[in-house]
Amino acid sequence: MARNKALEERVKSLVAEMLAEEEAEGQLENINDIEDAMVRMGDLVAREFGVQALAAQTRPLPEAPCCPDCGQAGEHLGKRERELITRRGQVPLSEAKYRCHKCRRLFFPSDCPAGA
Repeated sequence: MARNKALEERVKSLVAEMLAEEEAEGQLENINDIEDAMVRMGDLVAREFGVQALAAQTRPLPEAPCCPDCGQAGEHLGKRERELITRRGQVPLSEAKYRCHKCRRLFFPSDCPAGA
């Protein structure tokens, strides 16, 4: 509960700053402008949350993660860049790509469940 209250206070403070900027630029002339700003700001926050959360999820992996099929160490082949389509818009994702010499398959450890 205390965490939620602290988060709520941080959001209120950030919104007050953003609102002051919008008003200073004359962006909020009527209720439609306010609603458009609400949607735009919500999308920006949601997208940035996704970008940062996905970056943490695809954190640096072991040098040679094991193939999910046979368990052999995979060879690192670089990164795969893609856009995830979320309910709040597209979010960029960069993830490590590996190849298993035994199975001859590509795999992406970020796709594997934690502990797998």
